[in-house]
Amino acid sequence: MVCWWYQSRFSSVFSLINVLSSDSLIKEQTIKGVEDQTPVIEGFTIDIKSDTAVVVDFEKSGWDIGNSNYIVQVGFDSRYQSAYIGKKIDYPADFEITLTEPGQGDLSFPSTAFSQPIQSNIIIKNLTENTDHFQFIFRDVNADQIFNDSDAIFFVFGDSLGKRATNFSNLHVSWSVTFIKDTTIAESEQRAPQFGDVYKVVNKKPFRKDEFYEFTLKGQSFDQSKAQSDLDKISVVPNPYVGAASWEPNTTEVGRGERRIYFMHLPSECKINIYTLSGKLVDTIEHSSTLADGQEKWDLVSKDGMDIAYGVYVFHVDAPGIGEKIGKFAVIKW
Repeated sequence: MVCWWYQSRFSSVFSLINVLSSDSLIKEQTIKGVEDQTPVIEGFTIDIKSDTAVVVDFEKSGWDIGNSNYIVQVGFDSRYQSAYIGKKIDYPADFEITLTEPGQGDLSFPSTAFSQPIQSNIIIKNLTENTDHFQFIFRDVNADQIFNDSDAIFFVFGDSLGKRATNFSNLHVSWSVTFIKDTTIAESEQRAPQFGDVYKVVNKKPFRKDEFYEFTLKGQSFDQSKAQSDLDKISVVPNPYVGAASWEPNTTEVGRGERRIYFMHLPSECKINIYTLSGKLVDTIEHSSTLADGQEKWDLVSKDGMDIAYGVYVFHVDAPGIGEKIGKFAVIKW
């Protein structure tokens, strides 16, 4: 299955396609609001959540490789607000910043209309659009061509998403990343970013044109070994049964009313035989369910229609093709 998005003029639209048969199960349905759910189709539904704003996801952003304890500020470095705020557009994509050896990174885009590109030790990849060598401005405060303490980079692009900037007139500026040494940490404990480290910037963003999710539906299957091991989970509740159980209904009728216990964690098909300790068959229960972890109640009445006596009983669960389980439960007087 493929869930495919595209952007109409005013909203996000998606289609659901069975790629094996090329059938359109859902065709061009508009996402209504932030959260939506598809109708039931072929036995399943899809819950859709579309972020309406483009913001940094700070929980998912961080070092993929490396353990620097420098403060990493992601967003928009206010030191350069006057230079770039008029060109700022939050780019709806995730990015990966790789720190290389000195001189092996990409040339930066000129930081002003009157400056020149500078060498860096940075390579940026646009993960969302799978674009290598994404453009950036490098504000190299230390003038050493290395991205380190107090330096900042800005992701940049041209006059539309996916286009490269060719000059300062069609330049747009997006997220910035700034490294700052944490002054609360002793100098001997400082861990500066190292060559080979990788930092990822992740954003929350709306669905974009031509994005898609592909998934496979797997039918119900039977695991023989798991089914056999699950027989050990079969139990009786409550055990012991003491006069009455909390879930039993109150009654105004003469007598104590309905009594019941439950056999828990049963396979979908099985037979439960209940015996006295002397081996006399008390009752037989046939269990059939679509659940692989089902339950069956028993009213503590024998096959002869008599309330059972207090005492200890043996139960035997026989699951064809899987195995057997034998256990005990007690019924005691309050």
